[in-house]
Amino acid sequence: MTKKQDRLEIVDKIEAAAVLYKQKLVGKRFMYVFDKRYIEVIFKAENFRHLTGVDTKVPAKRFYSYAVSGNLEASQIGFSSSHPYALCTRKIKHIGDIAEMAMTECFMLEDIKTDTMSYKFGTTDLKLTLCLNKDLDTDGNEKSECFVVQSLRDEDCFSKSREVHTVTHIFSRPNNAKKYTDLLFMDKDSTMADLPPEVRALLGERLIG
Repeated sequence: MTKKQDRLEIVDKIEAAAVLYKQKLVGKRFMYVFDKRYIEVIFKAENFRHLTGVDTKVPAKRFYSYAVSGNLEASQIGFSSSHPYALCTRKIKHIGDIAEMAMTECFMLEDIKTDTMSYKFGTTDLKLTLCLNKDLDTDGNEKSECFVVQSLRDEDCFSKSREVHTVTHIFSRPNNAKKYTDLLFMDKDSTMADLPPEVRALLGERLIG
């Protein structure tokens, strides 16, 4: 397979993943409950580009827009020492799984340290890890209480984290809803009665009932 064919194939996979990312994740807020605590997570359009692992000069929001609309060109992506082809192909293989992983059984890793970055949390299904940090502006101030997905790693990262917790519940809601409307996952050994009061206060009446 030629380099051009490689890029065309990768672009097709990026575009397919971008559609799922938009349909399932963007515009929603997710709440992960673990260790009698919770965090809220959002998936931003501008973070999608980094998750692909490709080298590109296309700005993050425009890259996502091109991918979602099927207008990303093979000439707009590349590979380099910091974005090697082998790593990109592994990430691309998993990127379509992000939407499913965000709402199914997983573990929550706490205080992850890699060779280049530190992350407060990460969710893993033992095959890949979504690394999370607070959403910050250019001055380092928190934009909200939510965490954002900053990196997709082709590993479980257990050995790189300080603590590992079982995620007991995952909820979601549209960004414009005041309360969580959907239960996406509940551990087989957990019930709704196990939820701490601060979590129950964030749930809609249908879920509490």
